[in-house]
Amino acid sequence: MKSLLRDLALLPVAAAEVMAMRPLVSTGETVLYAATVAALFLRRRFPVPVLAAALPVTFTGHLLLAPMVAMYEVARTRERKAVGAWAAAFFLAALGPWLPPLLTAGPAADGLLYGAVSSALMTAGPTALGRLSRARRELARHIEELSRAHRREAELIAERAAVTERTRLARDMHDVVSYQVSLLTVQAGALQRTAPDPQSRETAGIIRELGATALRELRGLVGVLRSVPTETPRLTGLPDLLSTSALDTVLHADLPVLTSVKWPPAVEEAAYRTVQEALTNARKHAPGAKVTVSVDTADRAGRPALIVEVHNIVEVHNAAGEGSAPLPSGGHGLTGLRERAEQLGGEFEAGPTDDGCFRVRAVLPGA
Repeated sequence: MKSLLRDLALLPVAAAEVMAMRPLVSTGETVLYAATVAALFLRRRFPVPVLAAALPVTFTGHLLLAPMVAMYEVARTRERKAVGAWAAAFFLAALGPWLPPLLTAGPAADGLLYGAVSSALMTAGPTALGRLSRARRELARHIEELSRAHRREAELIAERAAVTERTRLARDMHDVVSYQVSLLTVQAGALQRTAPDPQSRETAGIIRELGATALRELRGLVGVLRSVPTETPRLTGLPDLLSTSALDTVLHADLPVLTSVKWPPAVEEAAYRTVQEALTNARKHAPGAKVTVSVDTADRAGRPALIVEVHNIVEVHNAAGEGSAPLPSGGHGLTGLRERAEQLGGEFEAGPTDDGCFRVRAVLPGA
């Protein structure tokens, strides 16, 4: 749009030039000049042909605005050798009005020097401005490339720092947390073998299995922190997750049907983590409650989606748990589930229901 406005602004200037030179130009020259001005609208696409069409007007020596604009466009868009050749052609064409005195003898031939200087100035002006415009455009492009390179360098530095920090976290988790969980698992295994009470042995076996699962999860997390690909939890792991939860659980899920759909790994992991976190919260806040886990599919905006729901009674008195240390809770589990679902373009909600239960529900769209 700006280019069109600039082109339209040439029209009144060209008209003023014609009016100023009207006593010196013929009708044929005026018509030729009008055609040259009209051709300027195509100079950005065809700069060289437009300049070639303007050279006859330059040769007449009276109307020079349009040829100079065409020369500027060639100097702005073409390489140096081509610009030099067309500048020489423009210079010779501008000498047109001063050539006839050469055919006559006498002092009139002395004006040729003045004509050469005038033609050189008319040629040098638009050529220098065009080359300056080209240099400015190339400089701006180089500055932009340099800025992109600097931004990329800053991103690489930040990524390298993040990798270093993740490696440190992975090392600390492996050295501290993994050691403690390993001791817990070993002690639970020993208790499972030596406890005289069958219920105690069963509880110790559950603790041992949970410890082993925690170690596997921790190993996977450490692998992620070290940027090593690890196995992503799948929907097929839900039965094992529920069996080791130490809760009264019921699973409503047709796993063959669910796994027949090619879900993205991130969707299956989000579904698994949703159930896992809901079971963890149920153990903390309603240890004796019955937990119902439902996983189904639905159509959402024309593509399949996983619907994960976990129900449990809000609070159940557990005499066996009296006097035990409360389990730690950071309060970030549900927030993390919501962030997972939203990053996948899904929905998440958690809260009490009218029938006295607590419900966690996630809608996870597939690819």
